[in-house]
Amino acid sequence: MNYLAHLILSGDDGDVIFGNFIGDAIKGKQYQNYSGSIQKGILLHRQIDTFTDSHPVYLQSKRRFYKNYPKISGVITDILYDHLLCIEWEKYTNEKLSLFIKNSYDYLDTRIHQMPPRMIPVYTHMRANDWFSRYQTIEGTALSLMQIGKRMGFGSSVGDSVMEFKQNQKMFIDEFNAFFHEISNFSKEFLAKY
Repeated sequence: MNYLAHLILSGDDGDVIFGNFIGDAIKGKQYQNYSGSIQKGILLHRQIDTFTDSHPVYLQSKRRFYKNYPKISGVITDILYDHLLCIEWEKYTNEKLSLFIKNSYDYLDTRIHQMPPRMIPVYTHMRANDWFSRYQTIEGTALSLMQIGKRMGFGSSVGDSVMEFKQNQKMFIDEFNAFFHEISNFSKEFLAKY
């Protein structure tokens, strides 16, 4: 799952949201250096990633990119799932997507000074280029994939992976909804138990 999905799966606690957002930048036991609620968010991030990486429906989506993009198929699927989350947004929340995006940026802006050093340039770039709004269109998603492909050394052709999505859009939407329903419940259960 990519950043937008991690944010919506975090619940309402600001520290949990922050911890989930910075989760990729916190390695090993470093999470123990944070307060309890931020730790909860970091651990939620890890649980979401583990759940996602082993889920058969997610893997089914991911396999469609193995042939042309074997080393980056997971990144492509994560970003396409954020695009699908934008498309299917109203199934998962009553909050308007534009308001959620604005509130998320506004909140993360207040916490940027607390982000791990390696996370600050990622967030700064994300904010400046408005990744979350960009995911609402397939063109914006393709642009994000192209830029990520170039940044990771795979070339700008990674943006062309959206053609696979367009050819199988109905299947991707069905898979996303089946998966996201499950991961939403999984995240709620984790937050209730922790």
